[in-house]
Amino acid sequence: MIAAFSPFLALRYLLTRRINLLGVFGVMFAVWAIVLVDSVFTGFVGQIRDDVRSSATDLMLTDLPHDTSYLALRTALVTDEDVVATAPRLRHHGMLQPLRRGRQDNRYQTSSQVDFDHTVNGFATMLGIEPAEEEAVSGLRQWLVRGPEELTRLYTSDFWPSPVFDERAPERKARMLLPNDAEWTARRRAGMPTEADSSRHRSDWPGVVLGWQRVRRMRWFEPAEAFDLLCASFQGGEVNATLHTHSTRVAFAGCFATGHRTFDETMVLMPITTLRSMLGQDAKDPSSIDIVTDVAVRVRAGLSSAQLANCKRRLQALAQAVLRPGSAPCLVADWEEQNQVFLSAVAHEQGMMQFVLFVVMLVAAFVIYATLHMMVVQKVRDIGILAAIGGSPRGIGAVFLLGGLTVAVVGTLLGVGTGVLSALALNDVNDWLHAQTGLELFPRRLFDLREVPCRLAPSWIATVAIGAVVLALVVAFIPSRKAARMHPVEALSHE
Repeated sequence: MIAAFSPFLALRYLLTRRINLLGVFGVMFAVWAIVLVDSVFTGFVGQIRDDVRSSATDLMLTDLPHDTSYLALRTALVTDEDVVATAPRLRHHGMLQPLRRGRQDNRYQTSSQVDFDHTVNGFATMLGIEPAEEEAVSGLRQWLVRGPEELTRLYTSDFWPSPVFDERAPERKARMLLPNDAEWTARRRAGMPTEADSSRHRSDWPGVVLGWQRVRRMRWFEPAEAFDLLCASFQGGEVNATLHTHSTRVAFAGCFATGHRTFDETMVLMPITTLRSMLGQDAKDPSSIDIVTDVAVRVRAGLSSAQLANCKRRLQALAQAVLRPGSAPCLVADWEEQNQVFLSAVAHEQGMMQFVLFVVMLVAAFVIYATLHMMVVQKVRDIGILAAIGGSPRGIGAVFLLGGLTVAVVGTLLGVGTGVLSALALNDVNDWLHAQTGLELFPRRLFDLREVPCRLAPSWIATVAIGAVVLALVVAFIPSRKAARMHPVEALSHE
């Protein structure tokens, strides 16, 4: 018996039975889907992580008591050798209402209507910051540049940049005041009394910077547009606390974009001194406290995971020592821990997607099994002849095992090739389809993306290719083993 009869017969059976193309196309489709879908999802998840990272600081000291002083914390934190800079943050919920109600364009609904869009109904998380210190720990300046860019990209008209960092006077910059002439013009638009000569006017409204997602739904906002800011707080101690409401007039000082959609939609940046005053801690009052809810921390670059973990423990101990005795433990969180729920949900979705794609691969493997099993049933007499003329069981089984291997290898190569090409051309195809039909394979505007995020991971592609071949060999082993164990006499007498 010729030693090469197994590959020869395997190739002959494959070429003379067109149904084997079904197995090839099944494997090709499964591999193509896994490579393409996973590359898009990996790119999407990577984009999300990058955007979340851009909105978060290196470390965040949080879970602080309501009467915590920032100055005391800062003095303790900067003693750590890994700390480069710190910045105070004060979070509180509030509501923004534009002063010029006549230009709402039905965007604001009455209380009898249900409005689930918090960017339209005015509710927001007020984030009090000190601009100069915040710039040292986060990408605040880049946020203010990116905001107008996002609006310009969507509406093909230039949106004015925020002047927050144009002010050189430290006191005016800390209050995020707008240029005098801009506020004077805004007062005149709103019909408010003001100086007849604009050169004599001095800005007084604290500035607020809105996320571009919120501004996108209210594009008519102009520089220094007047808002009424309303919030509430409990004052008077933990036992006899009473609810107090606070309101103040603020001016629209521009928009920002971090890339993290949740942050951009919910946050409104404002001077921390203004928010403190609204909460009963006016800086002019000698008994007031420079309260904070969080302290953003920037650490020196290049720290390893172990070094960062040690730094977090040290900062937590330093902060805890400053807090009043009996205070609940504070928390020092890195950027992933600050967004743990959101990132965990995204990672879970990616795992579920990979499981679904694995099921697709199982279907392709079942197709290979079905075609090989049919081949064994139809070639029973051939198997008996091979055994009668001296073919070994191992050689007979190898005929069908090699058939399954060939189907898997050819299908995998075609799948990897088409998957990589599809991923590389995905944005071009998406653009062409949108231009021709108005449809998109991937709705970029829905996710506020400039293009479909697609990242090809060579290690993942290699894993998919190897896994497809191994899985095909496993399912091909079953019919090949059945063929190898057939008795020659029974095979020859098979009708």
